[in-house]
Amino acid sequence: MPHSRGYRRFARTTTAVAALSLFAVQAASAADPVRMGAPLALTGSLADEGHKLLHGYEMCVDAVNAKGGVKVGSETRKLEMIQYDYQSDTNTAVQLIQRLVTVDNVDFLMSPYNSGATKTAAVAAERYDTPMIASAAATPSVYDQHFKNLYGVLFPNAIITSSEVDFYKTNVPGLKTVALVALNSLFPKALAQQLKDMAQKAGMEPVYDGVYSPGTLDYANLLTEIKSKNPDWIYASGFIQDLALLRRQMAGLGLTAKVVTMNAAAAYPEFVRNVGPLANNVTSSAWWHPRLSYTDSFLFGGTAQYAADFTKKYTDEPTYLEAAATASCEVYVESIEAAGTTKKDSVRNVMSTKRFETFYGPIKFNADGQNDVPAPVILQIQDQKFQVLAPDAVKTGKLVVGVH
Repeated sequence: MPHSRGYRRFARTTTAVAALSLFAVQAASAADPVRMGAPLALTGSLADEGHKLLHGYEMCVDAVNAKGGVKVGSETRKLEMIQYDYQSDTNTAVQLIQRLVTVDNVDFLMSPYNSGATKTAAVAAERYDTPMIASAAATPSVYDQHFKNLYGVLFPNAIITSSEVDFYKTNVPGLKTVALVALNSLFPKALAQQLKDMAQKAGMEPVYDGVYSPGTLDYANLLTEIKSKNPDWIYASGFIQDLALLRRQMAGLGLTAKVVTMNAAAAYPEFVRNVGPLANNVTSSAWWHPRLSYTDSFLFGGTAQYAADFTKKYTDEPTYLEAAATASCEVYVESIEAAGTTKKDSVRNVMSTKRFETFYGPIKFNADGQNDVPAPVILQIQDQKFQVLAPDAVKTGKLVVGVH
């Protein structure tokens, strides 16, 4: 295994960084903490997303340990999260999963960020017969391997894209054409393809459908071609840094549209901070939002309390990504307590059958391991602040048509 500057271990409890041996694996005793292992993209192209997941996990670990720890049968054990930076490289993430299981002796795993990396990492988790929850993988093809150890808290992409098509078709007069551009990666491509299919069914014409490579710095050619098509709706899917750069170059070329959607990057405060006023009127969708009102009797009380606690700790509102990470950890803890043991078969049985009522929303894993309880949220940035456009129950603003 390489030992580069970014290849570090971050082991967290509520009081200190735990120093664990890297040379020997000891069988867990009653006094040992419950250990969860997470490869995280803390450096590299996915560092923004990686730190969001880290903050989400920290929220759960701190909350669980603040109430004493995890109740495992008649004992209460501290919760510990062991993390390594996989530097946004999928192969390194898979190697770290092996290390977490065989060297650090973790009880359970969290997946790396995004659908493509999760699908690859799931093979390793299955090999080591260790449950792994994905906090950031919504593409159904991730789960079609029918692995018994893979679970995901994000509901399928198609629920997001269908809600978007329905909303904009209803609220934007004359919406007839759409241009789609996606990062050449599993989740962004799947999202764009599903949007395209649903838009066509709704009577819209896709006038452009393209992909860009990871690390692209110049989008001039594809944006010039999109501009020549004069689409009513521009739909871009990718990650934060990619779409922020894409938005700046759109403005430089004078590319405008009635609706510009950037999933899911524009759901993050970093997007607004990165592009400033150019973020205005850009729309996005999310799996969760802090203005929702779910109750959670197990850990946080509900959505509002979770959001308040998060903002107090990190001075930012949580996005769906931090919330999904926290909820993933919470599912493990609740499952362990319900099972009364950390034995994998018993915990898997609870996870596969129980419906979890969390601050994030209901979570019920289907036969393939993916959460199938839908609750999509549509957002728009107005005056550099987020407004919820749908669902009506948490609506905070009306759609502004036109992005310049």
